[in-house]
Amino acid sequence: MAASCLGWRPAWRAWHLRRRLGTWGLWPLAPWRQSGCHWWVGDVGRVAILGAGAMGTALAVHSVRSGASSALLATDHDEAVVDRWRRGLPHPSLQLRFHHQVRCLPAEEWADVLPDATIVFVAVSSAGLRRVLSQAARIGAPDATWVLATKGWAQDTLETPSQVAASVLGNVPVVSLAGPALAAEILAGSPTGLLCASKDRQARRRAAAALTSPTTAVFTTSDVAGAETAAAFKNVVAVAVGLAEGLSDRLTEGGLVDTFANASAAVFARGMLDMQALVEAQGGRVATVLGLAGAGDLYVTCQHGRNGRFGRLLGSGATVEGAIRSIGSTVEGVASTAPALQLAARARLDLPSARVVELALREDLTGERVSDRLRDLFLTVVSGGSGHASARGSE
Repeated sequence: MAASCLGWRPAWRAWHLRRRLGTWGLWPLAPWRQSGCHWWVGDVGRVAILGAGAMGTALAVHSVRSGASSALLATDHDEAVVDRWRRGLPHPSLQLRFHHQVRCLPAEEWADVLPDATIVFVAVSSAGLRRVLSQAARIGAPDATWVLATKGWAQDTLETPSQVAASVLGNVPVVSLAGPALAAEILAGSPTGLLCASKDRQARRRAAAALTSPTTAVFTTSDVAGAETAAAFKNVVAVAVGLAEGLSDRLTEGGLVDTFANASAAVFARGMLDMQALVEAQGGRVATVLGLAGAGDLYVTCQHGRNGRFGRLLGSGATVEGAIRSIGSTVEGVASTAPALQLAARARLDLPSARVVELALREDLTGERVSDRLRDLFLTVVSGGSGHASARGSE
């Protein structure tokens, strides 16, 4: 992955000027490109997006703004989205109206789009990935590039999204998408940095070209293991950080302190160490952990993502089921915790941040007399195991 992106400053100025002038639909395409970081927008052909959730919809709108012919392909779980699109109502998750150039098609109409799509984005949960890919593979173009926005591991096989795709699609170009990418900000055209990971150099460049815009910097890397492991595990760490933040609702007294910022930062740091260990065990690179796929995505997920919010709800006293209902969409960290611990066991690793989340998911933290248990959970994650603070790492 390139260490710098010289195209960011002119692109930011372009975005700011466009926003002030209100000329989103009239601004010319920008022919910027830097080595490793792509700032080129061109004709990327026909784009299909599998999955009409928040991320899939955001990618569809982003593709249209970049000049592609884009179709949003709803799965069996997206019937409410299709219904709202047909009635001209806002998207159920994003609460924003659909872009007028984005078509939202049910599964029975995929065949109208997929055979001609040169790039297929896949934005479904890890649990539904194999089924959706199997359904799409029968009608997809043989030379299409598949770009996976799915994050997490298969529960039964512990396969990553790209491994699942390889087993279903065969020898076709597959790219894994990573980086801090809140769906609402992509939809709004906010400045964003993304990472395209693939062993296939041309495939990751094609994916980068399709995603690049004057406000979106896209880096490329061959470190698929690092990108996918970091992208999945960051959801687990975000839950752990959220737990620490949620504890402040129950354990702080008086007006001097209203949030456990120190605790949250300590858990964040422990989670980064755990992420590095797991990534290296899977054959990934430390540089990927420190970049967009790791630290970048973890930061935004803790601050604004579903997994961080889920952890805060859990720490403040909500049940697991109640917290999930409150969020109203998939919380990837819940499903990713057990696979992360299984992978760690294979490599003889200890991941305290994941163990804490597993305990919080399994034990009842809703009672009135759980303060000591919650404090023990915090000490477990920051100390790296025993529940007793230590000076490990400072010697």
